[in-house]
Amino acid sequence: MSLVTDVPEPLRFRGIEPPLEARGFGISLDEAEPTGGGRIVGRVERRNRRRDRRPMFVDVVCDACWMDVAPEFVGRKGIFSWSAYGDMRNKFVPIWLDERVFRAGLEVGPLDDANWRQFSFELPDGLPRALEGTFVAFRWRVEARRARRIGAERASLPLLLIEAQDVPVVRIETGPIGTWRLLEWRSEHDVGGAGGGCSVTYASRREIDLPLPGETREAELARRVR
Repeated sequence: MSLVTDVPEPLRFRGIEPPLEARGFGISLDEAEPTGGGRIVGRVERRNRRRDRRPMFVDVVCDACWMDVAPEFVGRKGIFSWSAYGDMRNKFVPIWLDERVFRAGLEVGPLDDANWRQFSFELPDGLPRALEGTFVAFRWRVEARRARRIGAERASLPLLLIEAQDVPVVRIETGPIGTWRLLEWRSEHDVGGAGGGCSVTYASRREIDLPLPGETREAELARRVR
């Protein structure tokens, strides 16, 4: 599993909030498995010399997200082309909507005499694994906050899984506004998931839809969108 806490270039403009560091503190992770049954362990660290007696709070959240696609694409179930996403993207600026699937929070204490405060979360079974699909995503995030006189200071990190996709499949993405079947690839660890009105499942490809012998995902993409 390859965990990333920044938004890589291919995933920019998809509505993923980038990492955020507060003025006086930030988040460091020791262990992070953004999936049901996983574990997230880390620290809130003071990033300046100021001692603050206000308590720190840490949250772990998972959101089910879906693209608000153009009306002419709503409900289509037979899109078997990578060019479909490009067609939609060129027609309008993608807007992502979301619904909270899970949240857990705890108070870890102030950054006064301590330079850091540890946090640890055991995630319940059954929660979806972090996944960025074409129209549906399950997005995990760790957030730390401290109250101010008005509002709150906040630091956060996205928890993204970037893995080699080497198994050709049909990926079936369902959100509140439609279902799409896509010729895609998945990693060996990706099993899909469901939550918040969204789901991602996988099916075997038909023989005529299989990639050419020795073809990679990138090579298949280049061949199909020519």
